[in-house]
Amino acid sequence: MTSNSVSSKIVIPGDVLFPSNENRRPGKGTYELHGSIYSSLAGFVFVKEEKQRDRTIEVVEVRRNEIGHDHVVPYIGGVVTARVSSIGQRFAKCTLVCVENTPLPGGAEFGAMLRREDIRATDKDKIDLARCVSPGDVILARVISFGDNQTSFLLSTAEDELGVVSAISESGERMMPVDWENMQGIKSGLKEARKVARVPKMNQLIG
Repeated sequence: MTSNSVSSKIVIPGDVLFPSNENRRPGKGTYELHGSIYSSLAGFVFVKEEKQRDRTIEVVEVRRNEIGHDHVVPYIGGVVTARVSSIGQRFAKCTLVCVENTPLPGGAEFGAMLRREDIRATDKDKIDLARCVSPGDVILARVISFGDNQTSFLLSTAEDELGVVSAISESGERMMPVDWENMQGIKSGLKEARKVARVPKMNQLIG
């Protein structure tokens, strides 16, 4: 890497970035251990050069934003918008659409999983996944952990403000929230159960 360069590779906490030496040191989002520089964040690797007297030092950083791109990397604790792609008995598979208020471009594919026990804060053993989310739904969720690789995450909708914000019925009709446990077809008026997010202006659908 050259001065002020950035890698397009996404790293996660614990990834080894570079060997450390007297001319290379860790910066923001990294740490040094046993002769190597590690990432302490999920994000993109930056290397910048700093001149110190008679030599140039490389400073390695990890940042959540990539210069020249208008998206951020999902991170633990962040709120994301996701679209449910399929459901099973134990979990729903999702694709992330936005991180906080920033849309992810089409080429940024981040998968996620919403497990049954992470849907609500109470009565976790009584949750029926199919009555909480359905394929085609758009949800607000919090990232609680990494999945099995650096582009997958585990989600939670256990907070009142998180859950379904836009839904598709079994017949393919667009639905809107009518209370905190049901969505209703815009034309048919038929209701289906969901774990609805308690957010302001719930009548404004997310496309």
